Amino acid sequence: MAQRLPQTWIARFALAVLLSGLYFASLTVWQQMVQDQQQSIAERVSSQAKNLATRLQNNLDYQVHDLYRVAQLWNQRGRIPKDQWLLESQFSLEHFKAYQSIQWLGPDLHMRWVAPITGNEAALNFVLKPDHPNYSLALHARDTGTPQFSNSFALVQGGRGFVLYTPLYIKNEQGKRVFDGFLQGVFKVEPLMDQLLSEVDRDYFSADLLENGKPIYSREQPDTKAEFEQKIAFHLLDNQSFAITLKPSPKLLARLHSPLPTFVLCASLIISTLLVAALALALQSHQRANDLQNSNQRLNKEIAQREHIEHVLIESRERLQLVIDMTDSSSDGLFIVNPDSREIIYMNRATYRSLGYSAEEFSDLFKQNPDHLLPNFTNWLSELRKSQDSSPSQMSQHQLLRRDGSTQPAEISAQLVVINEHEYLICVSRDNSERLRFEAQLKTLSQQDGLTGLFNRRYFDNQLESEWRRLQRSGSPLTLMMLDIDYFKAYNDQRGHLAGDDALRHVAKIMQDCLHRQGDSAYRYGGEEFAIILANTGAEGAAHIAAQLHQKLDEARIRHLSSPFGRLTLSIGIASINADNEDLPDSLIERSDQALYQAKHEGRNRTCLARPVS
Repeated sequence: MAQRLPQTWIARFALAVLLSGLYFASLTVWQQMVQDQQQSIAERVSSQAKNLATRLQNNLDYQVHDLYRVAQLWNQRGRIPKDQWLLESQFSLEHFKAYQSIQWLGPDLHMRWVAPITGNEAALNFVLKPDHPNYSLALHARDTGTPQFSNSFALVQGGRGFVLYTPLYIKNEQGKRVFDGFLQGVFKVEPLMDQLLSEVDRDYFSADLLENGKPIYSREQPDTKAEFEQKIAFHLLDNQSFAITLKPSPKLLARLHSPLPTFVLCASLIISTLLVAALALALQSHQRANDLQNSNQRLNKEIAQREHIEHVLIESRERLQLVIDMTDSSSDGLFIVNPDSREIIYMNRATYRSLGYSAEEFSDLFKQNPDHLLPNFTNWLSELRKSQDSSPSQMSQHQLLRRDGSTQPAEISAQLVVINEHEYLICVSRDNSERLRFEAQLKTLSQQDGLTGLFNRRYFDNQLESEWRRLQRSGSPLTLMMLDIDYFKAYNDQRGHLAGDDALRHVAKIMQDCLHRQGDSAYRYGGEEFAIILANTGAEGAAHIAAQLHQKLDEARIRHLSSPFGRLTLSIGIASINADNEDLPDSLIERSDQALYQAKHEGRNRTCLARPVS
């Protein structure tokens, strides 16, 4: 009896150590899942902040290019008429609602033209004086010939805003280029940020626009969480003073919060407790067997004790079943696998039902061929084991295979744990197809013109730069076609803007029908002006495509009573460079635009080729 007492205490101590270890492992898994959830929230906020900064920067960059295009017309053709200037300005105002006004500040720094007049009456007699906060910046734009974006300041129209100074030049009687004032784009802070934030769910975020670290715009939601605040700096031309901060609201945190970590913790603690209880029951049963041999008197007491323990065990099993039922109600898949035998220890309904399998079919297929459910499973498991020391839990993107052969994107959080020298793979999978579709739609919208379906001006600038660099490496020719619909303003005035939009879409369709090679692409350059980039194509091939465009548009017979041709026509300018040229993309645009001007000057409805670079 004295010898058995120390053995009992040793066994109990071992069970206590085991229980502590299991509890510690359960808490570790729970803590890691909570950290992963917090990280997911931070990544969501960071992604939204970067997206907002990128949209603001891209929107303003697009307006910079649009004003720069008008300035180029001014610089090349001399001071353009006021009615043409108003038409260009009205187009920009209609397509970017954050404008306060577009202005021409004359070479004497006195305000000349303002569009629109309504709401900007205070700017009509404005003079840019040395005491103005933007005076030095404007002189710098004039001296360097490059657009400059100002810091925020108090507008004469009221409120705070920014100004984009685009210098203008004309040639004097001696043929020298002289300064002719500024083409100014004026933006108000509030409309600019309200337009940007209109695409973000207002209930989910608080947002601030910072300038030199100080807020100049704020949209606050109550009880936002500062610990998830994300700050993203961005540049507006050479101005590096701005940043956007984003903080999630309790509503967003509640939406992103998942009860799964708590469920897993409870299940793990209950299973650990039951495991140790079962071991303790076995030890006690052995002791009772020995006691039965020594004393019949203790028999009834031992039986009663066993019945009590069995009753506790039944209650514990009922609690465990409750936890399992709760995990089955989750929309996220949860499964625990023996990675060596590929035997599934546990899985909830979401694991197999979303893929169209029954529990038995899923278990059998995973054991026989896991790659048929989770492609490249073996290599993924190997990578998990390699990175286990540095990163116990990993989040990765996969394509699960459904029973019907289709795929389901899933974000899987996985962790390898070792309990009693047995390795287990614990995975939580979430269907994130909606988020992936949303990201793909954002990418498409950032590249596409909403009216015609062609690529937009910003994507044109990126693609021309990319094709030019590829030309330098491959030695292939590169050709740019600039196209403009003849007498389109008169067409709009006569038939209305809806008919004008239909005509733009019809011309865009004809352009797409004439491009058959994969490397050729069409763009809406602005208003009624289009562009086509032809990779690995010289001027002769471009002239052939131009002839097809004229022919197809002639066959379309779109009536235009204000045109001398009686129908809708195109003027086309073509410029081409070869590998031995050192032209820059801007030079190619300038040459093709000059050829387009020549086509219009010679009577329109024709194609002109730019002279080769000597």
